[in-house]
Amino acid sequence: MIDTIRQTVARALPLALVLATSAACAKKDAGNVAETAGGSIGSTTSASAATLRVSDVTLGSGVGTDKKVTGESATFKPNDTIYASVHTTGTGTNTPITARWTFGNAQQVSESTETVSPTGDAYTEFHVSKPGGWPVGKYTVHVLVNGQEASAKEFTVQK
Repeated sequence: MIDTIRQTVARALPLALVLATSAACAKKDAGNVAETAGGSIGSTTSASAATLRVSDVTLGSGVGTDKKVTGESATFKPNDTIYASVHTTGTGTNTPITARWTFGNAQQVSESTETVSPTGDAYTEFHVSKPGGWPVGKYTVHVLVNGQEASAKEFTVQK
């Protein structure tokens, strides 16, 4: 009888050690979160989320071939095309960057996503236009990386 118990314990002990180690690793990964610049909490378990950061968002009336804004401004006319240049640092592989444009109390007017794979400083360009003209008021462009808000920039449309 005692030999049977010893054999059962000898077989179960390695499995128990594997399960305990696995649970400890899962707890360590679950605690691996970071707060983004926009205040959102995002997981840092993927390489792109851990290393790609939004450094700055610049708005203006145009962009150059380097995707940097020309004619920087935070005030636009109703018929203007509004450009945003998102400056990122770090690296990422197939990382989605989204520009979500909102009016007033977060009424979404446009959204577009670019998938990037930078290996250092990079610029991504977004733009919006409205053929009938933008209503006068306050707007915000929200920049999301991997679906998590990383930055936001306010601007105004006035006559």
